Amino acid sequence: MSERITIGLDYSHNNPLILETSSYNDFIEFLMTSNYQLSKIETGFFSIDILDQYDVLILPTPINSKLEERELENLEEFVKFGGSLLIFSSSGGDFSNNTNLNDLTKKFGFRFNSDEVQDSMNFVVLQKRMVLDDITPHAITEQVNKTVFSNACSLEILEEVTLREEIKLEELIRGGLNCWRKVLREKEWVEEDCPKIPLLVASEYHEGRVVGFGTVSIFSSLGREYGFTAFNNNNLIANILRWLTLDIITEEKVINLNLSLEMYTWLNDLLTKDNWASVSDVISVALRYFKDNYKIIMDQLRRIEVEKVKTKIILENEGVDDQEIKIDEKILRRIPGRKKEDLEDILSSLGAITGENYELSEEFKELEKKAKKKKISILSIQEDNKVDLVDKYYEEDIHLFEEETGKKAIWQGRITNAFKEWIEEKYKK
Repeated sequence: MSERITIGLDYSHNNPLILETSSYNDFIEFLMTSNYQLSKIETGFFSIDILDQYDVLILPTPINSKLEERELENLEEFVKFGGSLLIFSSSGGDFSNNTNLNDLTKKFGFRFNSDEVQDSMNFVVLQKRMVLDDITPHAITEQVNKTVFSNACSLEILEEVTLREEIKLEELIRGGLNCWRKVLREKEWVEEDCPKIPLLVASEYHEGRVVGFGTVSIFSSLGREYGFTAFNNNNLIANILRWLTLDIITEEKVINLNLSLEMYTWLNDLLTKDNWASVSDVISVALRYFKDNYKIIMDQLRRIEVEKVKTKIILENEGVDDQEIKIDEKILRRIPGRKKEDLEDILSSLGAITGENYELSEEFKELEKKAKKKKISILSIQEDNKVDLVDKYYEEDIHLFEEETGKKAIWQGRITNAFKEWIEEKYKK
């Protein structure tokens, strides 16, 4: 991106998303290390000229504060002529927060309900921390298989509004079949079932875009089980901002990356030390070099991988536990599957060390055929008809298995029986 994307964060209506607290460190760091320039809006939305300086406005639910009529008109005009708005409420909606967000959102085809949604079956620790997987394919939900909403209100789709030509609204995340809610009915809170209730929507209004949902805690750094880093929450927020700025990003595509803490720290230090503009610039330069020298680099990495495995086998045979090799293995394990020749080279080296005869098992040969179709690379070493080592499944499968079951796919360098049974059942289907 040639220019940084400007985001205006509302600070003028007693909003809960405060940059100065440690509660939202992960989200703030994400913004700062991405191509976003974040500014506070402390004087309200009374000037359309000021609003037009921003590409995206973030409006967290006001607490005991209401938007004035002029502010509502300016926000609608901002979106109508091409601006983007991220707006979110929290448990109890407008009633509990004593505000009037619905006076604005009804123009875009939805409203926040005065309720708190919970799930009696699919939750983390508490029923109000719902794990959600009823997700519609969309740019916003790319790489989002599961997300968790805590202390969330639901949304109502205003069908009479969405029938208008200038509005295109989509439900992207819904509650599960076991969802229920505490909802305000005639000044009383009652409990009722609410399966498949809308929890996140995206609206295209004239030339602009709006995303709405009913939770603040998704930005939190305090709860790892429900906040910004829980499940795919960080991907969801990154995708929302990407979608809200798609018309601004013309030549380049924004993607989400999962980095180890070591790499993330190194990148941050590099930005300061060598005056890089952003993490995106570092990665772009690195990928360009990788693209131009792909074959040379991959051949070198595969040679390194084989040598690391040989060294590990020798050290283990001598009773030495080398932590450095284990760290390197985590990186090398990300390389696409080993070639059959590499495996045979490793087996040959192992045989020379131990005096035993090793060969590729029949199980490996059978799985090798499936691997070509399913993109799974499996290494198995057989001794006395026992599978001694199995390595490398597709990373998406590992993440999906661990999220669905809460169990480990890999333990001490080997796949677990539970993961093996899961993967066999998956590809059998």
